[in-house]
Amino acid sequence: MVHTLIVGGTRGLGREVVKLLSAAGHAVSVIGRNEPPKADQSISNAEYRYIDLADAAILRATLVELIKKRGKLSHLVFCQRYRGKGDDWLGEIDVSLTATKIAVEMLQDEFVSDGDKSIVMVSSVFGNYVGEGQSISYHVGKAGLNQMMRFYAVNLGRKGIRVNAITPFTFLKDESKEFYLKNKPLCELYCKMIPLGRMATSEDSAKAIAFLCSPQASFINGQNIYVDGGLSLVWPETLGRKITSL
Repeated sequence: MVHTLIVGGTRGLGREVVKLLSAAGHAVSVIGRNEPPKADQSISNAEYRYIDLADAAILRATLVELIKKRGKLSHLVFCQRYRGKGDDWLGEIDVSLTATKIAVEMLQDEFVSDGDKSIVMVSSVFGNYVGEGQSISYHVGKAGLNQMMRFYAVNLGRKGIRVNAITPFTFLKDESKEFYLKNKPLCELYCKMIPLGRMATSEDSAKAIAFLCSPQASFINGQNIYVDGGLSLVWPETLGRKITSL
């Protein structure tokens, strides 16, 4: 059975990836800070571990235990982000970058010898652009993750491990769906901005991750796939004129 480890898989996009890959027959190991909703705890083929990713010693011990119990990996997915109440700069570096580095370098020799092997990192538009609503630490963390993806794509390629990223735009997920759906003007604005004419969902990004964790993506390496309905292609001046009707 294909073994996939998902870091940050109890909320948001990570939770959707767990459900999708488990339904596809993967043995899914999940590391998260908090327990998922009760309905998720009975997902077939999924096992959960709850730890603070900033604690390097506990992270290492958890990775060793999961590999020993569930076998070597085929896929490794990083969906985590810092949501603590401490210093957000140190927290973001520890959770987004250091934890990712520890996991990749510990597990690079714990992948199956044959078959498809991949690592997927979830980035953000704030890794390339500057926007409101997120701190400098989040911007820098995602920018660092983008370069980390490229570095490992080159350096793990000879091991047969593909490394890619996805960059989602704002999407509807269980935790925020009610807010957006009740804010009709905001939803209409997004639909006007996005070439596909609708808001994204967590399933859209989860499907992109599932593709990258499959033999169908066998020669895709070092790429950051934007899951934004084409929004990143629109020139800001054109977008501004469109949404203001000027």
